[in-house]
Amino acid sequence: MALAVSNALGFGGEQMRFAAQSWWILDEGGSKTEMGVAAGLRVIPVIIISLYAGVLIDRIGGKRVLIVERMILIVLAAITGAILLFDHVEIWHIIILATLAGSTIALGEPATQTLVPDAVPDDLLQPANSMNQLGNALGKTFGPLAAGILIAIKSAALALFGLAVVYGVAMLATFGIKAKPKPPVESESATRQIVDGLQYMMKDPLLCWTLLMALSVIFFMMYMPIIPVYAREVLEVDEVKFGWMWGALAIGQGVSALTIASKGGFKRRSYGVLSGSLVFGIGMIGFGLSETYWVSLVFLAIAGLGFPLWGTSVVTLLQSHSAVEYRGRVLAVFTIVLQGSSLAWILGGVSFDVLGSFPTVLICIGGGWLIVGATFVASKDFRNA
Repeated sequence: MALAVSNALGFGGEQMRFAAQSWWILDEGGSKTEMGVAAGLRVIPVIIISLYAGVLIDRIGGKRVLIVERMILIVLAAITGAILLFDHVEIWHIIILATLAGSTIALGEPATQTLVPDAVPDDLLQPANSMNQLGNALGKTFGPLAAGILIAIKSAALALFGLAVVYGVAMLATFGIKAKPKPPVESESATRQIVDGLQYMMKDPLLCWTLLMALSVIFFMMYMPIIPVYAREVLEVDEVKFGWMWGALAIGQGVSALTIASKGGFKRRSYGVLSGSLVFGIGMIGFGLSETYWVSLVFLAIAGLGFPLWGTSVVTLLQSHSAVEYRGRVLAVFTIVLQGSSLAWILGGVSFDVLGSFPTVLICIGGGWLIVGATFVASKDFRNA
């Protein structure tokens, strides 16, 4: 329970930060490219941090690493809120702070994923991961909604101060997580352990296919910076309705996560990956073709249904197929892959600035998910997993 609460608050906080900074940048006259850069620039330091985070998790345990991550995020949220109170803040200030905050999450994500196998047996891994996805859905629903309300009441600065409080509660919840003690590890250098972990993954075909499939799919996640633009320039909605657009995505995610938890998940994880890719792709294509607010909400909810189907299947494959002594490093590489979606956020902002066509970009994203999901499930190693 403590892990689910901590995860929900942490993810909700991340969504609050993204919504608040995106709205502030657009209010200040920033371009869609600048908004995408603010969301996506973190990917460069994340690559380095995640590799060493995996080693740290394998050495001292995910719980301690997660507590440190929460503490850093509290400080960064408070600093960002404080500088937004000044009149002379520049967009590049926000970009730097957003990069630091996003990079810090490279500690928390693999730490959270390594704590799940500590809590449940292998046959309950996918339902447990689906409950984590439910926490993500709740965070995705209430995070942007809370940010929109706080922006409407006062300003983006108030939303960032609220974010610091959310991270504080998440840190308190983290202290309640029950984690197994880490087995002793050989006193190798961190770099040597990183190389050892990468060699372990490269020798395992299933791990390679799973990570490669995830890497391919994230490049179609360009929809993140497009939603705020669509909300403001096409639908012309206010901050609260903008928050509910994220909420619709999260409601679909929550329904899907609860279904997986109650049914026990897929016997073959590859089926979950394929069905998740198909559902998300269809939702994105429908969203790209929609021209009204309520129709957009429906297709965002459909897209949300695909997230847990895809995500829980991939994470469960990595958790169950990784040796305990390598699990932190395997999941750290998966974090790098997922955080690589930040590059896609930059591409999303740039593509919209260049093409200026909302339907074209979204249809390409949805079609990409359909193609990639079908292609990788066609692999024998992956299909039989």
